[in-house]
Amino acid sequence: MTIKEYLIKLCKHVGLTEEQFSIELEETDEITSAKLVLPEEESGLFIGYHGETLQALQRLIRVSFFDQLEKKIFKLNVNDYREQQEEQLREKVINIAQKVLETGEAYTFSFLPAHDRFLVHTILSSRENFSGLISESAGEGRDRYLTIRLKTQDEQAKK
Repeated sequence: MTIKEYLIKLCKHVGLTEEQFSIELEETDEITSAKLVLPEEESGLFIGYHGETLQALQRLIRVSFFDQLEKKIFKLNVNDYREQQEEQLREKVINIAQKVLETGEAYTFSFLPAHDRFLVHTILSSRENFSGLISESAGEGRDRYLTIRLKTQDEQAKK
């Protein structure tokens, strides 16, 4: 069975007909991506609360098709959920960073998945107007958090 066949069976299992969904697979040397497009009212079945079901399905497929994927990263997306979440996070980070610059008060995010922490670090480091800020991750596992704060004078001098 292939990843596409697996996703087709999964969609049919939840009661969708082949006319109601489409699956696009994209492969590069490093990544295999599957994009599932289905009616919006059905997307919650595949996305779940805060994307937890989507993450679980992605992991299940990665483990189930380990031999086919070899060393590739596998990414599953439903109705462009991941892009929408990234854009919302980007807007939130920009607003928070501007507030930290204005008030001087640090902001700590509660749990953020590794990819989201990476995005926060990337957003801050890629914008010159945030050069006076630093983002730091601390903690372990589910207790890991990220803080955005002003750089100290020593940190500014190292730049």
